[in-house]
Amino acid sequence: MTPSKDYGAIDRFRIIAALLIVGIHTYPLSSVNEELNFLVIHVFARIAVPFFLMTTGFFLLPQYLSNEKRNIKPLIKFIKKTVLLYAGATLLYIPVSIYAGYYSEGNIAVAFIKNIVFDGTFYHLWYLPASIIGVLLIYILRRKFSLRAILGITGFLYILGLLGDSYYGVTLNLPFLNVVYTALFNIFSYTRNGFLYAPIFLVMGAMIARIERPPNAKTSIIGFIISMLIMLTEGAFLRNFNFQRHDSMYVMLIPCVFFLFCILLTRKDKSYTILRDVSIDFFGN
Repeated sequence: MTPSKDYGAIDRFRIIAALLIVGIHTYPLSSVNEELNFLVIHVFARIAVPFFLMTTGFFLLPQYLSNEKRNIKPLIKFIKKTVLLYAGATLLYIPVSIYAGYYSEGNIAVAFIKNIVFDGTFYHLWYLPASIIGVLLIYILRRKFSLRAILGITGFLYILGLLGDSYYGVTLNLPFLNVVYTALFNIFSYTRNGFLYAPIFLVMGAMIARIERPPNAKTSIIGFIISMLIMLTEGAFLRNFNFQRHDSMYVMLIPCVFFLFCILLTRKDKSYTILRDVSIDFFGN
């Protein structure tokens, strides 16, 4: 697929995704109904972050997935821009994070490094280091592996992430995995990070950009609806049986965001730079 300039649907959905992320951190439906709040905020709204990651993969990474040598300047520009945004946000939130007790226990230097690399220097900033690590990981993998192998590797990493997130109940019942993940959680607090979560969605975005004929609108809409219904069921099942340590990662999240992105690509609407800038200022993407 050859990218064009008609990405108005993607630009508009950036704002919707940003609002969904606000909902994830504010629980707007919890006073109405706890079950409804969980399904809407902790399951449906989880499409927002993968959407942003796929957007980054779609626009930034396709050139680095080819066998030809490409200009590395766009990659460096992305990393510099994200690092500066992260640094600014970190300085802004340091007083709040100290007040919230982020560095009240253990070795402060170790805790600070852990937060910078994995958890985010404040709870909602984890996405910024995750996107940097994910992009660099894919760039490095492409120098050694084929596209199919990279998709397999990132898929495997996502499975490892699932076992520390929504499927943690499986890990707890397997002694070896329990020991491994207990050790991992001394390094990072969540598996939704730049190594286990972000890469698969970045790769998906890049690969969609390379597809000559992505699914049409009808197929994409049907695929999204079916995938979302199954994901809602998946989330309710995992919550009911108390499997979840966190709720950022689901098996059906992958097809959900794939079909969502394809729906947006079928609409050849005019791009809105102002909406793109607003979402960049809000979420760093």
